[in-house]
Amino acid sequence: MRRFTLFIAALAVVLSAGAKIIKKDQMNAENLKKFAGSVYAYEAPTEPLTPAPKGFKPVYLTHFGRHGSRFLDNASNYDRPYNILKEADDAGALTAFGKDVLRRVEIIRAEADQRAGDLTPKGMQQHRDIARRMVENYPELFTNDKTIMARSTTSHRVLVSEYSALMQILRMRPKIKFDYDSSNHDEPWMYTEDKAVSAHKRKINAAVQEFNQRHTHPERLMKALFKDPEYIKTAGGRDQSSSLYSSLYDLASYVQGSDPGVDLNDVFTYDEWYDLFLMNNMRWYSQAGYSPLTDNVVPYGHCVTLQNFIDFADAALAGNGVSVMLRYGHEVTLMSFFSLLDLNDSGYSTDDLESVADHWAAYNYAYMGGNVQWVFFRNKKGEVIVKFLLNEEEATLPESVPFYKDAKGNEQRPYYRWEDVKKFYLAKIKYWEEFKANDDTPVEESSSSRRSFRQEINTATN
Repeated sequence: MRRFTLFIAALAVVLSAGAKIIKKDQMNAENLKKFAGSVYAYEAPTEPLTPAPKGFKPVYLTHFGRHGSRFLDNASNYDRPYNILKEADDAGALTAFGKDVLRRVEIIRAEADQRAGDLTPKGMQQHRDIARRMVENYPELFTNDKTIMARSTTSHRVLVSEYSALMQILRMRPKIKFDYDSSNHDEPWMYTEDKAVSAHKRKINAAVQEFNQRHTHPERLMKALFKDPEYIKTAGGRDQSSSLYSSLYDLASYVQGSDPGVDLNDVFTYDEWYDLFLMNNMRWYSQAGYSPLTDNVVPYGHCVTLQNFIDFADAALAGNGVSVMLRYGHEVTLMSFFSLLDLNDSGYSTDDLESVADHWAAYNYAYMGGNVQWVFFRNKKGEVIVKFLLNEEEATLPESVPFYKDAKGNEQRPYYRWEDVKKFYLAKIKYWEEFKANDDTPVEESSSSRRSFRQEINTATN
């Protein structure tokens, strides 16, 4: 009976560790929020954690998290759809449904007044809850003789995310020691992308534009909103149907991260929701994932972050007194970093853009509050093993990295020998350095790369 129970437990880990893809025909009212893609609002994990193998105790946790749910980053994102619909209403051009959508947009816009880009109360709570679960799951790491280190970018919403987590830890461990900071000094491993990938990323632009054109279908919605759908094609001197279509999707997606008392879930059909999600997803896959169209190199742009994880882990394991390392940043870093880590098939590569969402979905990776945690354990023999948490649920590496085996030769999923993991990741870093040494693709400074760090982290890409 015990052997059967262990088999079932191991099987559960395997089944829960894979990327959870929702097909178009599986869409329903309950999972619709995931089709906000990269702005899906973080929720508590549902899978239980697998106990460490006998004799192993937690010794270190290292983390990178995206800021929590926020308001849209610019007031114009709220003003644009509101102004279009308000002008149409004043002109008597809206249907009864259009008037109701305007009413809800006005409520959503009012809630966000003077808050563009700010973390929402729900975003703060997401990070308090993540931190609370860290303490509850690994109390040995949060004792008064240990140091909790934390770093964040200088973005306001990221700072509030960091402080929300640290205050939660302080409530639970009032005497614990903190080493925290927020400085451009840490920019290289917290945010900056290796500029050597920029030219490769540009190679996919035309393909993405064509992809977006195939999936942009505002016609039905315009007929539902306007008495005469031709109105929106000439209002303001140009066709604004696609702009309104995408703007309403942004509002419908982001509103789950706040609490205005209304939503826009019924504005789109499931087909439209899925098409809009595909475009959001493609934006991030093309800018953060592996693809032959970008020479399969884009995720390597954050090898410095990976090296930082390895170096800090080695220092902690050597006894520097740090038991937890927390990093708070942005989706633009975390999405690429997830692909580089290759957890739960996040390293998927294809040049068939239409099939991307069947394997690589932003709602599985760096959505609002998204995070990765490496949790290290050591036994009395000095053996070190590690497991990975992707948004607090256990994740696995490619099959080429073997699971840790105990003295009897039994696999202990989802645990890995640290030396095997380090070898796997150092090989990625070495590959990137060798690739750059032989790469003759011209490196050009783009307008975004010339902007200051502070400007860059407050753009819509985050």
